[in-house]
Amino acid sequence: MATTCLPTIWNRMMPAAGTLFLVGLLATGAWAVDTPNERITLVDLIGVHVVFDEIGEAGERQGVTRALLQPEVEQQLRRAGLRVLTPTEALASSGRPTLHLRLSVVRVGEEQDLYVYSVDLVLRQQVRLVRSRVIESYAVTWSENRVVGAARAAQLGVVRNVLLKKVDEFVAAWRESNLERY
Repeated sequence: MATTCLPTIWNRMMPAAGTLFLVGLLATGAWAVDTPNERITLVDLIGVHVVFDEIGEAGERQGVTRALLQPEVEQQLRRAGLRVLTPTEALASSGRPTLHLRLSVVRVGEEQDLYVYSVDLVLRQQVRLVRSRVIESYAVTWSENRVVGAARAAQLGVVRNVLLKKVDEFVAAWRESNLERY
């Protein structure tokens, strides 16, 4: 009896174990750096270029697409008073500010109606080293905690909501850093 139950128990536990593994994998490296030292990099920022990483096939199939989300994010930034820069404008602007959005949506197992998602937003800017002003690089100057969660296919709209909340957090930090201007 115990040997026939073991495969059934194993089959029930594997999706949960896989989900926990994926959540752990997606959550690594998710430290917040929204501190006064990082907020100072938002002072006098007048615009950003918005870049989305590829969301992934599983998300795209479920309607979580860059084509739908990017216009919403850009509109939210414009309403807040930030210019949305074209790639050409970003290259010509001081600091080349780029709001980098990373969304991952991964299906858990083939027969499961469960997806694990990760939403991350960072501001990257061109920086110059203090010890040698000729050395320039492109670095994360502001970020917030990554959000990782799980949802059924019918509830994947939560990814959009989490993303827009992340944009709200960025806008709030930007406004607080520029109180005199806005």
